[in-house]
Amino acid sequence: MTNKKVFVQKIGSGFPILMLHGFPLDYHSLLPLENCFSQQSAWQRIYIDLPGMGQSQSGFQIKSATDVLNALVEFIHQELGEQPFAIVGYSFGGYLASALTEKFGHQIKSLFLLAPETVAENSDRTLPAKHVYQISDLPQNATKDEITAYKVTATIESAENFNLFKKYILPGLMSNGKNPLLKYLSENPQLPKEPDQYLNKYCLPTTIVVGKNDNMVGYEDSFALYKTLTNAAYVSLPMAGHTLHLDQPQLINCLFNTWLTNLEKLISINKKSKF
Repeated sequence: MTNKKVFVQKIGSGFPILMLHGFPLDYHSLLPLENCFSQQSAWQRIYIDLPGMGQSQSGFQIKSATDVLNALVEFIHQELGEQPFAIVGYSFGGYLASALTEKFGHQIKSLFLLAPETVAENSDRTLPAKHVYQISDLPQNATKDEITAYKVTATIESAENFNLFKKYILPGLMSNGKNPLLKYLSENPQLPKEPDQYLNKYCLPTTIVVGKNDNMVGYEDSFALYKTLTNAAYVSLPMAGHTLHLDQPQLINCLFNTWLTNLEKLISINKKSKF
């Protein structure tokens, strides 16, 4: 495999942060976090379309979540080599991030897991009842298909929230709309180990942020994972669903900025310890 098969969008320069989106989305879904970076930020954000999804659909033999993981491991070896890096994992991207800690150990300096998938099978997840907070009417020019897609995960229903969904979430849904690989991933979502088994030796900082109204992956299973970790923070946000970074952007930005500040301190300490 070559890097040309994985679509990559790099923004900024400095310490690399690998941005892993959810299923079946693309890199656009994590771009709202760009609000936390300034032009002077010493971070290189590496947004990718996961192998088999978005603009990374061709050239892969994807039959399961494990195939995505293996292709991702190969990409990281080629793209980052032995460099230290951090990971932001959203939903399915968070599930993959847990497995990557086993492959790359202390090379991954920290994790920020946003609504992480911690139980692969939908039927085995502990999910809250769907609840919607209707703030305002949706745009009159929204199409029926757009509204249908939006309402699957919407917790905050408003024109502003819909427009964010249309900008950041809908592009991935559309690019994967006729993707034949999604059938295999839906039927074979399980990785060889559970997230707590991958993370049982990972001692570097992990932040888990979930939505109390997430009807896709829930919040209780993530809390169960959090309790097994030795160096982690767990935050459950009210009035937030699976697109919690669109539902509660100010709170997410605050939490993400705190994570970046702590990561910067950790990197600085590691640099000083080498002298």
